Amino acid sequence: MSRLTDQAYLRTRLAIMSANLMGKDRLDALAELPLDELETASGLDAISGSNQAARLAAFERALTQTWLDELSALLRPLGGPARRLLMQWASRYELLNIKALVRGKIGQLPNEEIERSLFRLPGFLSLNHDDLLNTDSVPELLRHLQKTRYQRIATQALRRYEERPDPFLLDATLDQQFYGELIDRAQQLASTDREEILNLIGRIVDRHNLVWSLRYRFNYGLQPSEVLYLAIDGGRVLNRAVLQQILNADTLAEALKRLPDSMTGKRQMPEQITLIEATLRSDLLLYARRAMRASPSVLTSVLAYLVIRHSEITALYAIAHARIHGLDGQLLKEALDPLHEAAA
Repeated sequence: MSRLTDQAYLRTRLAIMSANLMGKDRLDALAELPLDELETASGLDAISGSNQAARLAAFERALTQTWLDELSALLRPLGGPARRLLMQWASRYELLNIKALVRGKIGQLPNEEIERSLFRLPGFLSLNHDDLLNTDSVPELLRHLQKTRYQRIATQALRRYEERPDPFLLDATLDQQFYGELIDRAQQLASTDREEILNLIGRIVDRHNLVWSLRYRFNYGLQPSEVLYLAIDGGRVLNRAVLQQILNADTLAEALKRLPDSMTGKRQMPEQITLIEATLRSDLLLYARRAMRASPSVLTSVLAYLVIRHSEITALYAIAHARIHGLDGQLLKEALDPLHEAAA
């Protein structure tokens, strides 16, 4: 980005929007509220009806729309590579829809059931879900997807699925292609934006690669070469050589000893993958908060805000979902903050 007026607009919008961020203390307080008070505080009370599943689905759509509305406001002054990068980040919701459609086709679910799991997205995210729903198989769905702006993702996914119809492999291929395009768009930015954005995206990719590689290797029993095949390029710390050393370990405990200090901060990682994921999520959000406040690249500050906001919205929905389904307060606290409970 170069125009000072555009930068000033975005800094001002971010200053206003940052008031929407709840922070850990506020989320913890919401999790402790009785259901009626939580509904009022979260806005869930605005959604009427006796069917709680339908209310929760509408609440999730409303939260998603809030995030997308904020992204639309932040997109307003942007053009060129900067706009295309944020549009790609927004399209992660379409990616989630594609994955839901694929899972539905693999499971041979009725279209009505698949449709209930889809996000309803604004016009600038323009997949025709009806066309995709009315396909008879995963290959047919991916061929339809080749006629959209997801041609590159669909072509690679279709090739791999025809070689090996494995849902794990297909899911990882969709992620690979999504992040590959995101990094390609980041590479087209001006120098200051490019380096700062790639640092943030690289941390997101590192977190994704480590968590899923450990799951594939030690939970699902895949061989190191198979796991590397599913990895995403573009991490800041975990390039393929480093990741291969980690995955060649015989046990999870040994793999964790091989993590670079720059990723662990020289602290001992927990030996449960869910806790590793929580640790990396906490580290990523801490980095994103610093980037939102202090990055010399306003575009990086914008992306950092969207990462934080999405994480908090996801947590808020999880709290509402847990409360409506009667989850015990202590269990909810443990689910929201597994690191705290593990240390207790």
